[in-house]
Amino acid sequence: MSEGRFRRLELEARKKPPTVPQTEDVGPEGCFRRAEGEYREGNFENALRLYSRTLEMDRLMVEAWRRQVLMLVEVGEYDEAALWADKALEVFPDDPELVAVKAMAQCRAGDSTGALLLADRALRMPGTSPLRWLARGEVFLARRDGNHDYCFRMAAGECPGDWLVEMQIGRAYSRHGLLSPALEHFRRALDLEPTAVYVLLEAARCEQQLGLGWRAKRSLEEVVRLRPGHLEAQRELTALRAGGFGRQVKGFFRRLLGR
Repeated sequence: MSEGRFRRLELEARKKPPTVPQTEDVGPEGCFRRAEGEYREGNFENALRLYSRTLEMDRLMVEAWRRQVLMLVEVGEYDEAALWADKALEVFPDDPELVAVKAMAQCRAGDSTGALLLADRALRMPGTSPLRWLARGEVFLARRDGNHDYCFRMAAGECPGDWLVEMQIGRAYSRHGLLSPALEHFRRALDLEPTAVYVLLEAARCEQQLGLGWRAKRSLEEVVRLRPGHLEAQRELTALRAGGFGRQVKGFFRRLLGR
């Protein structure tokens, strides 16, 4: 079950050189900052380890609970994400963001009806936050409900200038195969944070699928410039150069169909 995943993560860490900065003597706040750095780089497994370590040091850091559940969602562990959301809600029963991220987990697990009930519940709770609107927008996307656009606009309006929110909106669209709006939001994120390597990678993948090879090449080259030796970007650059006319034709029809 859920505890088993974290045991596996610890065992893996012992078997190979650590890819996560050591957390000794940094305290929960320092560990959390390192986790946030990994999250912003798109290193969700590393971030998950560090958020979990943060909670070992400070069980009452609610943002670490939220992020831990979100990282479980990002790595595809939807049942565990819902389980850990419930554990967190035992500590913080009135936290709307924990309810929202549980809605995300249930939505991606295929339960859009239950997810919508949770997303609505989160919005009825006091306070404001983009995560609640992000969760509701993703549920509407899964249900093919046109209200998703309104929800995403509300999410962006909660934190104007926050590139992470634009990135999350882009990922929601991309996950549902809506590449043109996904790319639009990735580009908005990059306008706010031009050095966001993970967003550049996500944008490049959309650009490739839309047949915009020259733009994808430029995005991937920017990743390599910012992170020399970035293996994933280098592999994708090689694959892009090996592609050809067929990919461009497919991309043309994707753009024509508004995908």
